Amino acid sequence: MSERSAEDLLREARVVVQRGPFALAAWDPGAFDEIARGVAGVEGPVLLLRDDRETTALVREQHLGGLPPPHAVERGFCLLTLDVVLEWSVVGVLALVTKVLCEAGIPSGAFAAYSRDHLLVPAARLNDALKALGGLCNGVATLP
Repeated sequence: MSERSAEDLLREARVVVQRGPFALAAWDPGAFDEIARGVAGVEGPVLLLRDDRETTALVREQHLGGLPPPHAVERGFCLLTLDVVLEWSVVGVLALVTKVLCEAGIPSGAFAAYSRDHLLVPAARLNDALKALGGLCNGVATLP
């Protein structure tokens, strides 16, 4: 068990911003292979997830046109990455982050890679989100 706390890890974390804009889209679960082929050559971050109800993809909005029409889509997100290797034994990292965003009235969505957590926030609320996270994290870096 780690002796580090969620607060300790977040004090080390830089928030890396990718403005996008990103879209989160959904298709029937059977569309997974077609969507996977469609995003295979896409540059930048891509999330692809299939569960028993749907296939979901996070891509830059400009790449949606190369995919079949989704049955649902939300647009206009920025992607925030907590740039620190998160230890799986540490409890509460995402809870702290989403709590400060919630207290600031900022809607967010979260997902995890193996070593990093990522958040979607509306582009119109990016500055508010960064201000809210400023007390938890160690600075901000912006990527194209």
